[in-house]
Amino acid sequence: MSRPSKPVELRPVDDLHAEPEDVVRLTNNNTDAFKDVEAKDVEAPVVLGQPAGLTTPKVPVKLPMRVDLETRSQEPGVETIIDPELPTSELLEDEWENPEKNAKPIAWGWFALLAIIMTSAVIWSLANVGKSVKHNRQIKEHASSILTTEEEEERNAAKLIDKMDALIRDFHNASSISTLLPMVRHPERVKPLMEHYYGTRPVLGKRLRSITAFTPLTLKNRADFWMVSVKQSDDTESEFIIQINEADDPLIDWETYVRYQSMDWPDYVKFRPDGISMDFRVNVRPDNFFSNEFSNSSDWACYQLNTPDSDEFLYGYVRADSPLVAEINDVILRSGSEQAAMILKLHIPQKIESKRGVIIEKLVCDSWLFIEPPAPES
Repeated sequence: MSRPSKPVELRPVDDLHAEPEDVVRLTNNNTDAFKDVEAKDVEAPVVLGQPAGLTTPKVPVKLPMRVDLETRSQEPGVETIIDPELPTSELLEDEWENPEKNAKPIAWGWFALLAIIMTSAVIWSLANVGKSVKHNRQIKEHASSILTTEEEEERNAAKLIDKMDALIRDFHNASSISTLLPMVRHPERVKPLMEHYYGTRPVLGKRLRSITAFTPLTLKNRADFWMVSVKQSDDTESEFIIQINEADDPLIDWETYVRYQSMDWPDYVKFRPDGISMDFRVNVRPDNFFSNEFSNSSDWACYQLNTPDSDEFLYGYVRADSPLVAEINDVILRSGSEQAAMILKLHIPQKIESKRGVIIEKLVCDSWLFIEPPAPES
């Protein structure tokens, strides 16, 4: 599309009074265009020539035409520039305060979601408060029950300690076997042992000075035992093992208190009665003393036997292939020490040459205390 022509305008000119304008005409050595110009009307044109001393070839200056500078295929018309329908700045600013045009849609869904979340939170809180109140009430009831139980146990323990205290004092004041029997465990079985033991010593022995401690014991998963530590008249300290029977009455284990033996250990070591079997409370330790009849270590297992109240000791021997070896070793292993307390049935063969050797016939008990009464021997 061609460029629109400029509208024709009338321009008044006062040629009579207007001063002629100075005109300078430029030329590029083409003086033919100015031949018809009279020198009196205009000044001589200024010719752009080559500076003196410049030897470069003469190149005529060509000015680009306006048509050559046009870069758009379609030029806007003047009607676009003066279009009266274009918005003015005042109209644009007026729309800033128009709430209908500037209003944005409200996301009501988010408000609904927030309301649901808050409602759920309130319901959850109320539910948990209810559970918490119930849980706290249960805790208080349980704590109250525990406190009541503990208080009752403390009262029972206090009563039990009073009973054990009285029992220990009565035991030290007893002067006959008939007085002692109601205070001890397994009285039917223990009565002949008492008669044998007190046949060479008085029933009324050491006097009680003080009771120093009450300690609960758990023996073979049994929690009905106590150990009472006392100080006696000769300044010795002794321990009593007490069992609480089903009637909540305390009973003394007389055998462990006197460390009852079928024969005094020093006498047994010295006189060595042969041909008979006896039970002894001894400490058992593995040893390797092999002599005389027991010189072959492949045939025998050896153990050293002693008691706490004597320096005398013996060597007990068991056939190496006997199950009794495993039983004794197991008791020592469970003790966590190099030796263990046991009740063993010992036998000294007739005409034996070993001066300290005895035969271990049986493991009677794996401690010095019979938890249950031993079965009678046939």
